[in-house]
Amino acid sequence: MSPHASLVSAIIDRPTPAGRGRFAGFAALLLAGTLVACGHAPGGDSDLAPEGAAVTRCDDVRADPRILAGMRSGDIALRRALASGGRPDPVKLASDAAARGDFRLAAVTSAKGVSLDLYNAQCRVLGDLPAWSIRALAYVPDLAAAEGRGADDPATAFGRAYNAALMGDSRYPYRDICRPVADVGPEPAILPDEPVSQPYGFADLQSDAPVDTMGYAARHNAVTQLRRLLAEHPKDIDKPDMFGLTPLAWAIAYQRWRTADVLIEAGASPTGAGCQSAIDRQSPLQVARLMRWSDMLLRLRPYVSEDQFASLRQNPRYDDTSLAAFNRAFFEIRQRYDPILRQRKFARYEMRFTIDEKGNSTSCEVVPASNSPAFDGELCEVAMKVVRWTPSRDAFGTTVPGDAKLVFGIGK
Repeated sequence: MSPHASLVSAIIDRPTPAGRGRFAGFAALLLAGTLVACGHAPGGDSDLAPEGAAVTRCDDVRADPRILAGMRSGDIALRRALASGGRPDPVKLASDAAARGDFRLAAVTSAKGVSLDLYNAQCRVLGDLPAWSIRALAYVPDLAAAEGRGADDPATAFGRAYNAALMGDSRYPYRDICRPVADVGPEPAILPDEPVSQPYGFADLQSDAPVDTMGYAARHNAVTQLRRLLAEHPKDIDKPDMFGLTPLAWAIAYQRWRTADVLIEAGASPTGAGCQSAIDRQSPLQVARLMRWSDMLLRLRPYVSEDQFASLRQNPRYDDTSLAAFNRAFFEIRQRYDPILRQRKFARYEMRFTIDEKGNSTSCEVVPASNSPAFDGELCEVAMKVVRWTPSRDAFGTTVPGDAKLVFGIGK
């Protein structure tokens, strides 16, 4: 490491992609998130299941490498056929897909993520669509420009016809989650700090005929149908669908107390599918927190450990743009104090903040103190002015005061 090397990173409650930038005389500044244990089973490698065993344990097709490989090879062949001027039949392929239980909709990828809009479909799920829920037909650098292609573009024409056929198929189980754009209009924006009323699905949209799946029954308060399916397929109680939600998670997402209660009494897991190694945002517990459904969180609490319930707490999170601005200020301040700071060996330091329930920094301290109190004071003063934070939330989604850290390195 260079004698002038420096490091600034944010310690938060979620992984953050690293970003790099180089300055004269300094090594790259690095933005990083908290290191978290992901995908490693407790107890060491002896607890790791052999390939395919996870599928047996949680019956999740997304965990089966053979199924995923088959989907991938089929998608590659379809893209090649479209690119070479072929004319695959979208109606037949959609029917074949439905027959084998592949309900992924055709989509495009772009610099801004995955989009179904170009192919006249809309799915209401929180965040980006997961990769295993779509069939990517093309990469589109500019979605706005691509919307004018229509029938003139083979992939666009195919994608629209394919989605229409699949969503119109009687076997399609997600008609209340994914709909043609013309049927639902624009999706309302979901802001992270605003109350969330319906982040998943279209609760007011019903199927012409009830879909005979546990997830559909849970979403639409169909208690009799749900009890029958639980009796017929008890192992499916915690089976996630292609969106990663279990029946209990769907009942909570649609705020259906009756079906949620039936599933809880039948032994549904508040932490989601059995193959999950962490309580992710698709788990019933996290969905209840997202909905800020306090009564449901209290209903689920006896079925999880105290550590699992405490993990619902959300620590303060920094704004990426403001942290980038602080990195620039850090470089300038660090440069001015360099003759003093480099008198010590390179070491790691923390800027410890207290953040109030509105996201404002109320205190800052450099720990351990550097050999320049003036540097520590100026750095904290700038950080408190520049870095913006999303406030901490407790397990029930209420904003509360919290602590946060910025980590940096100085010295020769």
